[in-house]
Amino acid sequence: MPELPEVETITRELARSLTGEKILSARIRYPKVIGKLKSREFEKLVRGAAFKKFQRRAKVIVMELSNGRAILVHLKLTGRLLLEAPGVKPRKETETVFRLKSGRQLFYDDLRRFGWIKLLPISELKNYFQRENYGPEPLAPSFTAQKMIACLRARPRKKIKQVLLDQTCIAGVGNIYADESLWSAGILPPRLVSEIDDQKLRRLCNSLKLVLRRAILFRGSSASDYLDLYGQPGDFFPKLRAYGQTGKKCAKGDRGIIKKIKLAGRGTHYCPVHQK
Repeated sequence: MPELPEVETITRELARSLTGEKILSARIRYPKVIGKLKSREFEKLVRGAAFKKFQRRAKVIVMELSNGRAILVHLKLTGRLLLEAPGVKPRKETETVFRLKSGRQLFYDDLRRFGWIKLLPISELKNYFQRENYGPEPLAPSFTAQKMIACLRARPRKKIKQVLLDQTCIAGVGNIYADESLWSAGILPPRLVSEIDDQKLRRLCNSLKLVLRRAILFRGSSASDYLDLYGQPGDFFPKLRAYGQTGKKCAKGDRGIIKKIKLAGRGTHYCPVHQK
């Protein structure tokens, strides 16, 4: 599933490539992707509008339009937003096609069809995200170690990785970057929050920010299905030190071998030597 770095990468690419671009038409090929809204109504409401602004909230891409509406996209497990040349034909997994004034096309593909697209008035965005109860953004200047520790301490009997994945506590973090930040901070993923002192939690906060920033710098991790706006994989996967490294020597040089367990139904990777 694309996480914060991957969604941030796509959002930045959209801003560079499509700001000011006009939507000539929108074709919904899989109506369930837009929920209860009728395909004709969706197409009518976006036709003729230009992309005004792009931003990310948690794992959601927000595309504000010049007509006062916003298109929200959640990629879920296998969703992709792909900028295609004129004449490229939709694929079997292509659920939505935006035809643009420049002749280019913006496809939303989703092989497993778990993702979604919503259309909201821009004026309702703030209330929408409040209702969804997303936590703070971990890369926001206001996100301090103290704020993170307060959220974690409110869940003392939870396992630390479970809390990192809780979108109401910290927005945008998923399986890959939870494993990576815990590896970097030297904390075992199954450790209860109550068992971890504040010093280690401050270290975890710093590790989380560093890992996320580095992943964005390298355009995300293509661990499975992720591709960026131009159909290219991210470059961060070879730099992962825990996730996907089962059976390999720990990069810390501590003679540990990366192990994999199941934690809350998720594959979880860690070093049994330096992670305590």
